[in-house]
Amino acid sequence: MPDADSYDWRTAPCPECADPAALLVPGDSDRADILLCTRCPMHNRLPYRDPADIRAHLPFGVVLAMRGGALRIGIPAAPRGLTAYTRTVVALATECGLLPVWRPSTRRHRVTLAAPGPEGAWGWMEVGARSGKILRATIHPHGRSAPGIRATGPHAVRQLVARLSDPDSSAGCAAAD
Repeated sequence: MPDADSYDWRTAPCPECADPAALLVPGDSDRADILLCTRCPMHNRLPYRDPADIRAHLPFGVVLAMRGGALRIGIPAAPRGLTAYTRTVVALATECGLLPVWRPSTRRHRVTLAAPGPEGAWGWMEVGARSGKILRATIHPHGRSAPGIRATGPHAVRQLVARLSDPDSSAGCAAAD
């Protein structure tokens, strides 16, 4: 397992309320297997969460850990040497709710992009290890079972990701382009 510095740590989402301000904190001292959501009671929901349930819905390569008294998601950090344009496209995908999971390599880095749920957008991008530029991408806007859309080259991939951010698109998110 890579060391903790090779991950970007983010707040773990509550699977019940999905409130971005929610924190999952340790429960009672005698029940280490229970987490409490700080926002679920405000949404008239029970606050108890099972970490195993949260872990089961995470993409491969993403880990959970307690950091600063709250549950955090560790997402493999982006490799070094990416162009600013590539970082912008990955940030746009992240704004659309796609969780980027990097798999660095010596020739081509691959980043898997996955939205939560079975019908969420899913896909991947390939990035040149030496150039740091996006080479190609395939995205399935309506889940893994739906047909994928392919794009080759950095600008075509950005347009494909931007299409997900189009509010008129049924596959879109609310991110501004």
